[in-house]
Amino acid sequence: MNKRFVFVNLSIESGFTGVNHGIAYLVPIIKKAGFNVFCLNIVSKISCNDFRNRIEKLCPSIVAFSCTSPQLKYLAIYSKALGIYPEILQIAGGVGSTLDPEVFLNCSDLNGVCIGEGEMPIKQLLSNINNNQDIYSTEGFFWKQNGQIIKNRIAQFINDLSSLDFPDYSIFDRNLVVRNRHLNLMMSRGCPFNCNYCCNGILSNVYPSRLGYFRIPSVEYSIRFLEFMNEQYPETEFIGFEDDLLIANKAWFIKFAEEYQKRIKKPYRICVRIECIDPEIVEAMKKSGCRVASSGLESGNERLRNELLNRKHSNSMYIEKSKMIKDAGIELFTFNIVGFPFETKQEMEETFKLNKILAPNYGLCTFFYPFPKTKLYNICKQEGLLEEEEIVATTNYNTRPTIKMTQKQARECISMQRRMTHYFIKRRYWTLVSYLPHGIKWFWLVGLYFLKYLIETRPLLGIFVHRLKSRFAQSE
Repeated sequence: MNKRFVFVNLSIESGFTGVNHGIAYLVPIIKKAGFNVFCLNIVSKISCNDFRNRIEKLCPSIVAFSCTSPQLKYLAIYSKALGIYPEILQIAGGVGSTLDPEVFLNCSDLNGVCIGEGEMPIKQLLSNINNNQDIYSTEGFFWKQNGQIIKNRIAQFINDLSSLDFPDYSIFDRNLVVRNRHLNLMMSRGCPFNCNYCCNGILSNVYPSRLGYFRIPSVEYSIRFLEFMNEQYPETEFIGFEDDLLIANKAWFIKFAEEYQKRIKKPYRICVRIECIDPEIVEAMKKSGCRVASSGLESGNERLRNELLNRKHSNSMYIEKSKMIKDAGIELFTFNIVGFPFETKQEMEETFKLNKILAPNYGLCTFFYPFPKTKLYNICKQEGLLEEEEIVATTNYNTRPTIKMTQKQARECISMQRRMTHYFIKRRYWTLVSYLPHGIKWFWLVGLYFLKYLIETRPLLGIFVHRLKSRFAQSE
C-alpha cells in the first residue's frame, strides 16, 4: 500500500491563513505509523481540476480534510472532485465534522469523519490499515458505506496532555509557522466556561464523560515544548498563545509565568477572561513579558451578554479589569460580535460605546454565526431565524449577517460592523505610532495630516486640473 497521508486544510476566504494546530498534533502519530505526511493549505478558491492536480502530484492513499462549519461547501466540492479516485480513502476531522458529522458525510464523497480529538482515532485507524483489519469498526469514526452511516463508539479524550509528543509543524510552510517573526501556538484543550454561542460546550458533550474536558499540560512539559519550538524556529521574536484560557488555572499560570520568565524570555500574547483577572494574574503576566491580552467582550449590553450569551459579568467589572490590564502596561484587544438574534440597533451601539470607554489598542468585530447544535443555534432554529442557504454560502464571519433579519436590520448590522472595524483600525494605527521615537512621531503625524488634507481636497484638485486641461486644449 502507498503510505502517503495528505491533509487538506481548508480556510478559503476565511481571513485565516495560519497553521492548523490540530493537524500538527497528529503528524507525529502518522509518522510513527510509517506514513509520509503532507499538507495542502487552501486559502483561496481553486478549480476542481487544479485541486485534483495538486493531489495527484502527492499520490496519497489517504486524504484528510480539516475545516470548520463555514467551509462545508468547499469540502463538498473538493471531496466530490476526488470521487473519481475510489482507491483514495477520504476522511474529515475538526470542529465542523464533530458538530455535524452526518451532514458532512451526506453532502460529500467522504468515506468517514473523525469525531472529537483525533489522536486516538487516527492511531487506531492507521493500525487497522497496517494490519489489514476492518477500518469501519474504528472508534471515534462515523463511516458511510452502501448508503448507510455506521456510527462507532466515541473514544474518550486524552486526560494527560503531557503524554503527547510535541506537535510537528514541519509539514507547513515555514513562513506560515513564523509570520513576521511571530509564532502562534496552542498547548491546552477546551474551555471551563460554557457560552451559548460557542462550540466548546458541544464539543465536550460528544464524549462518554465530559468531566475534565478542560486540560492543560504540566508546566514543565509546556516550557520544554516552547524551548523545542525556539530551537526549531530561532527567528521567533514574539509568541502568540491561541489557547482559549491559559489563566483559568491560576496556580498553574503563576508557576508557568515564573518559568517562562526564566527560560523563554520572549514577549507574548494571551487570551484572558475578565472573571479570571486579578492583581496576582496581571502581575504574573506583566513580569513574564505579556505584551497583549485578548478578551471577548462580544456585546456591550449587559442583558444580552448575561441572558443570551451566558457571559456573567457586568460592564463595570469589564471596565475595572481592563483598566487593571492597561495600567500594567499590557495592551488590550477586544473581540466583538454584532447580529445576534433579537439584537437591536441600540444594543449594538452600546457595544461600540463600551469599546470607546475601554479604548482598546486593538479589536475585531464580526457577525454572529450560528454553530450547529449550540444553544443559540437551537434558539435561531426554534424562532425560524436560520437561512440554511445563507449559512452554507458564508465562509467567514466578516462578510454579512447569517440569520434572518429585515433589510433595515441588516443595513444597521453591516453599518455597525464597518464602523467598529474602522474604529479598531484607527486604534491600531495610533498604538503603532506610540512606539515611534518622539521626533519621528511628530514627523509622522504631520505627514498624516497632510495626506488627510490631500484626500479631502482631492475632488477640488481634480476639478482644477480638469479645467486647466480644457483651457490648454482650447488654446491649441
